[in-house]
Amino acid sequence: MFNKWRTSLLSILVILMLVGCNDVSKMTSDEDKQIRESAVQYIKERYQKELVITKVTKGRILGDYGIEGTIKDGKNTPVVIVSEPPKGFHDSYVKSLFSDELEPSMKELANRTFDLRMVDRFTYGYKKDAERKYTGQIPSVFDVLKKGDKDLVLHVDLSVYQQAGQAQKVISQFLHELKKMNFNDIGIVVYVYDDSLKSASKKEDSDKYLLERYNIFTDVQTMDINNLESYKTVIKK
Repeated sequence: MFNKWRTSLLSILVILMLVGCNDVSKMTSDEDKQIRESAVQYIKERYQKELVITKVTKGRILGDYGIEGTIKDGKNTPVVIVSEPPKGFHDSYVKSLFSDELEPSMKELANRTFDLRMVDRFTYGYKKDAERKYTGQIPSVFDVLKKGDKDLVLHVDLSVYQQAGQAQKVISQFLHELKKMNFNDIGIVVYVYDDSLKSASKKEDSDKYLLERYNIFTDVQTMDINNLESYKTVIKK
């Protein structure tokens, strides 16, 4: 056992030494200027908008670039642009626009459906390898939903109360609403807490009240929304 542990430790140290020796994250002033100009031109060509850059970083190992800034679209929408040579640029602009526009409706739906503790995460944007097809004037997310775009994915993490054992039934109702809204791929994670957490002291560790977790990563249009057992993990009986 000790020899295995020592071998693993040595392997980690070697990797860390190699990473340190091959750190490519330092940029020259000319390199910084060039990547900024390229990012500005990329946004201008793709969305016909002006980009204001606030930060540029370079990866230590791969030498990829991360550009943070805002797009001057009347809302100063925050954006992250990644340049991965030789793949070129990709950005978070469409994801930011769609998520911001959709979020109020999604929170209203969650509050109406569940005994909601909190919305932990919410995004709506391109799937990992999907074609980045929205350019120029980006359409409303609700017009996009009417078409049922299968290149997009909805991610929602929710913390909810058990509602006297009705949690699974209520999750099915939520999924039914998503299906009606014409979503396709979803990544829904629901953490179900004991109802008694509502009256517990704020100093209490909420994890002690966690009963179940549902990991629902599928196409909501084709799944059986009334049978969620395969998505459930029991945390505490």
